[in-house]
Amino acid sequence: MRVKSFVFLILFGLAGGLIAGSPSIHSGGVRKALEAHKEALHTWRNVDLKEVKRRYDTHSALFIDARAFPRYQKGTIPRALNVPLRRFKRMSKWLPIRRDAPLLVFCDGPKCGLAKKVAQRLVKAGYSNVLVYRGGYPEWKRHNLPIMAAPRPCPSQGYRPSKAPVYVEGVKLYPDPEDETRLDARWIAPLLEKGRFPKGLKVVDVRQPSAYARGHLPGALNFPFDEEKMELNVSALPKKGPILFTCKHGSISADAWFSLPEELQKRVFVIDADVVCEGEKCTVTPH
Repeated sequence: MRVKSFVFLILFGLAGGLIAGSPSIHSGGVRKALEAHKEALHTWRNVDLKEVKRRYDTHSALFIDARAFPRYQKGTIPRALNVPLRRFKRMSKWLPIRRDAPLLVFCDGPKCGLAKKVAQRLVKAGYSNVLVYRGGYPEWKRHNLPIMAAPRPCPSQGYRPSKAPVYVEGVKLYPDPEDETRLDARWIAPLLEKGRFPKGLKVVDVRQPSAYARGHLPGALNFPFDEEKMELNVSALPKKGPILFTCKHGSISADAWFSLPEELQKRVFVIDADVVCEGEKCTVTPH
């Protein structure tokens, strides 16, 4: 008992000396230090493919795909739960009750910031064991590991859209066979490459101006989507006629679509394709 009292007196004396001698303590230094320590304890950490594979094999983490649903639907890591940033609140009811449960978040590779943003939301919600796989689905797929995807029709020569056309303000369009919020990418890809898309359809590139300047579809307008605020300046969009959102891989345009008011979504579409351009020379590859 005497030893404990003696240790306590020493620690108390040291603490008193620090407080008396440090001006930063008087200005809230202790509070800031404690907050920083608390934040450090409740953050995420990056994991590599080896750890991801181990956790997949041992079922020792809940995998979370942070991409938009169309990307998730076309291919993901098996057993992954789709929790897009835009739908985080709605999907949070499917997350574990235990706040120390390991959650492994991924998206479309190192340049995709969605995994980090979803990880931040998870940490803010109180989860203390959040992991971020920066390599994401592309790295996983590149190593020939198991994937899960919706069934796709077999390609055939002389492609004809399988769904009946829809008319949006008089413009004839063919919807995607699996999702009517998208246009049939195989139908419209050659038209986009040549800049000969249906008359009345406005193509809007939602990437940042710098990316648009390096290359874009012929005739495409540029209205950038703010990925930090998850919003688009809808007042700048064409007031009439159908609109097609495009980006490089489809994830940004899908997020931009989800950010729109419900009424506007009825005349805005996306495509599930890669759009790679140098200047106005583009290749559109359906997923």
